[in-house]
Amino acid sequence: MEQKKFRLRLNLFDGIVLVLALAVGAFLLWNAMKPRLPEEAVPAATSSVRYTVRLQKCIPGTSELIREGDQVADNIKNYVVGKVAAVEAVPCRRRVMDEENLRKVWAETDQFEDILLTLESPCQITDSAIVLDGGYELRVGSTAYLRGLGYMGAGPVVAIEEVAK
Repeated sequence: MEQKKFRLRLNLFDGIVLVLALAVGAFLLWNAMKPRLPEEAVPAATSSVRYTVRLQKCIPGTSELIREGDQVADNIKNYVVGKVAAVEAVPCRRRVMDEENLRKVWAETDQFEDILLTLESPCQITDSAIVLDGGYELRVGSTAYLRGLGYMGAGPVVAIEEVAK
């Protein structure tokens, strides 16, 4: 009897697939075996921040529902954004058309009230952002959608200040 020798016959496609599979395997093995460099974590400055949000077009009397010390949360992602430090009701200002001078002007209305809501929260301050303790990224001019016990509103962040400890 004649013994048949094993003969591996590869065409071009099989060769390319085999080379790619070996390259991926070698890369994964190298990536798993290489020593990890220690990560130099730059600690972010932990501080406390006080910021003001202008809740716009609220129903008159809403400001009376807000109490100092209430915990306020983001209405979209349920982040805790801080505790109420101060509340102030101001007249609602809207842009209307001045038809005599053909330009837009600010006018006050009695149908709504704006609420200047000052909140205080622990935060981490980095070079690029202020991140509140609950994970909410804070920026002046960004719209905040807030809710508390018995009220909710939306409006821009108008001021941010760091509170010294």
